[in-house]
Amino acid sequence: MTDSEQDLAEAQRRHWQNTYTDHPGMYGELPSAPAVHAAELFRAAGAKDVLELGAGHGRDALHFAREGFTVHATDLSATGLEQLRDAARAQGVDQQVTIATHDVRDPILLPDMSVDAVFAHMLLCMALSTKEIHPFSCVGIPGFRRCGKRISGLL
Repeated sequence: MTDSEQDLAEAQRRHWQNTYTDHPGMYGELPSAPAVHAAELFRAAGAKDVLELGAGHGRDALHFAREGFTVHATDLSATGLEQLRDAARAQGVDQQVTIATHDVRDPILLPDMSVDAVFAHMLLCMALSTKEIHPFSCVGIPGFRRCGKRISGLL
């Protein structure tokens, strides 16, 4: 990343840390419509393990967990992920949810075949360059297919 890209990434991280600190659970507890739809598609395809990019405070990750999926939730904001962890514990799904602070500009290192599906609802609302978005096109990932307009797919 260039210095200006690093500055932008740091500004975004600070923004989301402050946002989740000032407005815990800001998107509410109900899952997004894309997450409900994706869960149905994931289940129909036999997926069990879901990677969520940009999970925030976890309303969608928690939905996947309540629906019986194992969820690996990532986000730029450690504060949002702490809220997700606390909510997972309160809802009794903490054994199905793992969290990791992760900037999507960096490669995510997961063992091969460790997830069956990938979901990201509002991730592309962030200020990402075309170069940074390109890896999300999922071109060249065997077995990946889109589930609508959002980043959701089955591997």
